[in-house]
Amino acid sequence: MDWRAHLAARLAALRPARLCALDDAARAFAAAHLPDTPILTADAPAALALGIAALDRLDAEAARHLIHRVRLYVAPRLLLTARADGPLDDDAFRALGFECELRDPADGTRIQAYDLATYKPVPDWLNARFWAHPERWEP
Repeated sequence: MDWRAHLAARLAALRPARLCALDDAARAFAAAHLPDTPILTADAPAALALGIAALDRLDAEAARHLIHRVRLYVAPRLLLTARADGPLDDDAFRALGFECELRDPADGTRIQAYDLATYKPVPDWLNARFWAHPERWEP
């Protein structure tokens, strides 16, 4: 499966209420595959942010800054395409909490996904039974 087909299937599965397009290619792609979904600019809050060519002309620092800004202020979910010669490699995306969903063997384009809800699973030790011991408290 090529990256465009995977991205179209992923958008159809997610069906966001509002989508933020980070670049013109993402805006055109979203308009073609989600015609009833409002497509917003990068400054408006949305359920999902999509970037196809957003990282292409950026260096690594600017790409990380854009990702951080979008995650904090725009959308809890991101779908980004990353070219093989892009500013961030797989390790850099993994360090930012992304997951590589697809690597297109034809041109090396990768689909990187971030979801705040599944970013870090809650560890087993982080619950009330290890923190609160009411039987040990004395009045």
